[in-house]
Amino acid sequence: MGAPSKLGKSERQAAVLALLRREEPAQVLARRYGVSEKTLYSWRDVFLQAGQAALADGRSKGDPRDRTIRQLQEQLDDRDKVIGELTIANRVLKKRQDAS
Repeated sequence: MGAPSKLGKSERQAAVLALLRREEPAQVLARRYGVSEKTLYSWRDVFLQAGQAALADGRSKGDPRDRTIRQLQEQLDDRDKVIGELTIANRVLKKRQDAS
């Protein structure tokens, strides 16, 4: 496995956009940015997947933390509901026990 690229995020983005625009062949772009063609195509795939995920969520800016926050909020809401149901059941049982 090769060494990780020392290119910054903006340089990788520029390389991917140039590849998608077909400004030059992938081999030329890879040589210019000092990476393999395989790496360049991997970046492209990650870039496109992130774009698809953002569009699927109906957002123009895809921040994976937003999805995680939503999932955690849903879990908290579910737990609150269960706690409420258990509280009600507990009160009913206490009333039955006191009535006996």
